[in-house]
Amino acid sequence: MSFFEEQLLLHASPVISGIKVSNMFSVPVKCAPEISGDFRIYSNILMNKGIKMKFFYCKEGKVNIFAYGLNELFEALNDDDIIEYLKLKGYPSPEKDNISPMIDTLKKRILETNEYPHEIGFFLGYPKDDVFEFIDKKGRNYKSCGFWKVYTDEKRANDIFCSYKMIRDKFLNMAKSGVPVINIVLAA
Repeated sequence: MSFFEEQLLLHASPVISGIKVSNMFSVPVKCAPEISGDFRIYSNILMNKGIKMKFFYCKEGKVNIFAYGLNELFEALNDDDIIEYLKLKGYPSPEKDNISPMIDTLKKRILETNEYPHEIGFFLGYPKDDVFEFIDKKGRNYKSCGFWKVYTDEKRANDIFCSYKMIRDKFLNMAKSGVPVINIVLAA
């Protein structure tokens, strides 16, 4: 298993399996030449499954990669409350056939502010009520924390966290037992 394949399974297994809208992960800039071939191969395979993977941005010695389900991300962002909030932050409305302008706006906001804007939670498929509570409470006074800070339905969030971990562990165990990562991704 290559370095890129390991990172892909560690961070994008829930996206590849269809149980998560998207995820972002980073690799050191010095590894970019080493991973470029794998990146192209898996980008093509995933695109055939309706998942787009793109180099998102580079800063602080890391290249960030964003993997997302095209339809799933559109559905996650196509909510009246989310659209209204994102418009206030300068985002265009989601378009079914072209979500790229919204992603480009997120990328621009990250690079301009040098931090992750709170609305990134919408793009990562976190429950909108938890994202709004996080914004309102400035990241404090949450019930629990896993893949995101939970303010509302703690049991549901913990169930989701478990499902993310289970699919990640399943894919990693398959790869460690000798199943080629490409076969895991194709079968997902």
